[in-house]
Amino acid sequence: MTRRIALAALAAAGALLPSPAAAQTVYLAFGDSITAGAFDDAGAGGYPARLEELLDARGVPAVVENHGFPGETTAEALSRVDDVLDRGGDVLLLMEGTNDIKDLSPESIAFNIAAIADRAEARGLDVVHGTIIPRHPSSGFDGTNRGTRAFNGLVREIAWENGRNLADPFYVFFHDTPDVFSTLYADNLHPNAEGYDLLAELWADVLTGRDEVPPVIGRLSPFDDQQNTPANAPIEIDLYDFGTGIAVSATRLLIDGEPVEATIAGNERRQTIRYAPPQPWSGVVFVDLEARDRASPANERSGQLLQFVVEGAQFLAGDIDRDGRVDGVDLVTLAFSFGTQRGMAQYRGVADLNDDDRVDGEDLAILASNFGQRSF
Repeated sequence: MTRRIALAALAAAGALLPSPAAAQTVYLAFGDSITAGAFDDAGAGGYPARLEELLDARGVPAVVENHGFPGETTAEALSRVDDVLDRGGDVLLLMEGTNDIKDLSPESIAFNIAAIADRAEARGLDVVHGTIIPRHPSSGFDGTNRGTRAFNGLVREIAWENGRNLADPFYVFFHDTPDVFSTLYADNLHPNAEGYDLLAELWADVLTGRDEVPPVIGRLSPFDDQQNTPANAPIEIDLYDFGTGIAVSATRLLIDGEPVEATIAGNERRQTIRYAPPQPWSGVVFVDLEARDRASPANERSGQLLQFVVEGAQFLAGDIDRDGRVDGVDLVTLAFSFGTQRGMAQYRGVADLNDDDRVDGEDLAILASNFGQRSF
């Protein structure tokens, strides 16, 4: 009897003790200055610290370590990732490549990203890929984000091919955020505090299973703004969804605003879209894509996916965007660079219509002489 009483007392005392804390997941946020939190005017250290707070608020015990290194290229990241992995962790959050865009092809940057991810998996860590955020239009290179978009498409391919999850800041910043460059950027490359808030939320959504992003593009041919495209070139698109899956019957391809009968194959995770022109292309071709996922409510995408210029197309002077007409869009592009010269951040060679290394009244006069005219 005495022993039973003692055991009962121990059981009662144990009930008063706090239950063991759930095991914490250690996330290693790995990247460049954007991961490090450069220009975070709230002084919060970028997205990793915010992400830890969000995960905690959502009931996910986590430690998010900030392993961002400002100015780093993917080759330099590859040389230091082992040191980071040696410290231990559970999941690598990999978002890197911004500093390579000027000097390396998208394929070369993606090769390094794949190698970093493979090293982490070889150590037993899970990997979550992240696309890099868009570059500000005043960025000294790739202000149109064509190179950045191409690289991010390859990041999505790598994630899908290896069965990894993906956070897609590029899509949300570039397509879903009005006035993104005036509201979420501290300079021409880095987010401000509000931008880091959004970055953290995007990572948190992926890590807690919330689907807020529609189907996204992987490989794309022709690429956006491709020049001298063969007149019989087929359009080929890879479409992915890393959340609830693609609503497969809803995908639709449009050429110059009109729906076409494209060949669409695949499943809710990956679709391949192919369209061969029944007649040779001419001039500039505009390609739109409509797709949605199976979330409730659905996340939808629509609008222009790319445009390409067919070989032999002739353009009027002043047709800066190469769409076959000189109009207000071209005027706005020229106005953005007006008064600049080569070497200045806002200088754009496409607006320097007489190739004298400055955008001035002479270029405006050239554009004005053809304003309202079409070449095809």
